[in-house]
Amino acid sequence: MMTAPASPLRPAPSDSLPPIGGRLFAFYRIASWTLFALAFAAVGVALFDPEVHPLILTLRLVKSLVLMSVSAILFRRRKEDPVAAMLGLSFLLWTISSSVDFAGSDGAIWPVLLDRCRFLLFAFALLLFPDGHWRPRWTRSVGAVILLVFAVGLAEAGGLLTTAFYLPLAIGCVVLAIAALLVRYRLLSSDIARQQLKWVALGLVIGIGLILSARAGAAITAGSAMPMAARILLEGLFQAGIVVLALGFLTSLLRFRLYDAEAAISRSAAYAALTLSLVATFAASEAIIQGLGQRYFGPSFGELSGGIAAACAAMLLTPLHGKLSNWAEQHFQRDLAGLRTDLPGLLAALSGGGSMARFCSSVLPPIEEAMHASRSGLLVDGRLVAIRGVSKDQTARWIRNWSEPAATERFDTSDEDLFPLRMALRCPLGRTRAWLLLGPRPDGSLHGQDEIEALQAIAANFERALLAVADRQAAQTRERRLRRTFVMALRTIEQRVSAIERGAKSYQHRQSSPSLTA
Repeated sequence: MMTAPASPLRPAPSDSLPPIGGRLFAFYRIASWTLFALAFAAVGVALFDPEVHPLILTLRLVKSLVLMSVSAILFRRRKEDPVAAMLGLSFLLWTISSSVDFAGSDGAIWPVLLDRCRFLLFAFALLLFPDGHWRPRWTRSVGAVILLVFAVGLAEAGGLLTTAFYLPLAIGCVVLAIAALLVRYRLLSSDIARQQLKWVALGLVIGIGLILSARAGAAITAGSAMPMAARILLEGLFQAGIVVLALGFLTSLLRFRLYDAEAAISRSAAYAALTLSLVATFAASEAIIQGLGQRYFGPSFGELSGGIAAACAAMLLTPLHGKLSNWAEQHFQRDLAGLRTDLPGLLAALSGGGSMARFCSSVLPPIEEAMHASRSGLLVDGRLVAIRGVSKDQTARWIRNWSEPAATERFDTSDEDLFPLRMALRCPLGRTRAWLLLGPRPDGSLHGQDEIEALQAIAANFERALLAVADRQAAQTRERRLRRTFVMALRTIEQRVSAIERGAKSYQHRQSSPSLTA
């Protein structure tokens, strides 16, 4: 009897949540439809609230639409997944609680209860993400603490406790759940599961950062009259944080373009560092210029300090962007960075000697790993010299059906199943002599622009090394053939000379023998 494949962590069956089914699925469906109805009702109430600014209302409506769409997709595509169910329900609760201002609802306890339920579902989903396994083992203790904190929150909401411990304890539980995610990332052996956690980490970092920024801004301006522009900005940060967090979980659970996580993390880190650097440069420049200008040129010079500081920040934009982009790539896209820096040296070493088989076995694996390609191959002078991850017969059938493009572009991309990315390798005269064939990523998605640019960076070195090895091997093959032909010709001549010598000896023997002549 066939068994289900083991998890990357190889957990025991008791270490995982069971799939949703039977009565539990019926309860899940009823709860989902009920919360969908309440979410639509909350959105309807928000639409007719005259005290809400139109821009703030628009932000809340966009956030509500995104969260309800994410919940609907998870309900339809991941019906039996308990983690997806908890996330979908928590997003619906978040839609209800963050779409309407309940501050004026005197004595209303149900918004607080909804918030406590959202914490319970979201914290457990974060603790058990992505496959519902209690790994590492101490996550069971964290789950018990989450239940205890949930009970404290209910008691505080109902007036049974007069403490204010719930909020710091809830934040601590979320931090512990994130720590469990980090530990689980190191234990995972599945590349796809690791990519899922990267998307979740990106959504959590950006989403929680935006939410905390909004809360910090609201706390700083508490007790003073806040301008409407500041209110709109803080509301936008808060709602954008919720949206980014939800989209990170959705992308991870649906496994949509998982291998773009490194590029997204790299760009996010580069833009965040660039923004902070420019803001710091502007603030420091303005303060210094204003102080020096007022000292030497009078008070009227202070009006120009903002413009001069902005000009200084603009001058630093391009060099800072380049340096920070390189820094982010080195830290978050190490495979592509290694492909750009390490492979040219290897190609130069291989071009000086070695066979085509050694060249392919040394070069194709690092390219395949850096590009996250499920298979790879090398076609030189119309002959398949190397193939990885797929059978030769299947590749031969694909080559027979594939028509080589006549365009002069370096890359040929398509939606074909076997090798959607192909890089042309040309001789100095411009004729295409070889093709580097790369299959899709393990999740079936096509390669991103960063990966294509990394291949473009090594294309010239790859061409020179490959064609040098191919020409040297072709010359060695011709030399071996000539040597075999020469040896065969010498053997033929030797055989003929030997035959002539035997004939001459036989003739001399007959001439010298009297009996034979008679």
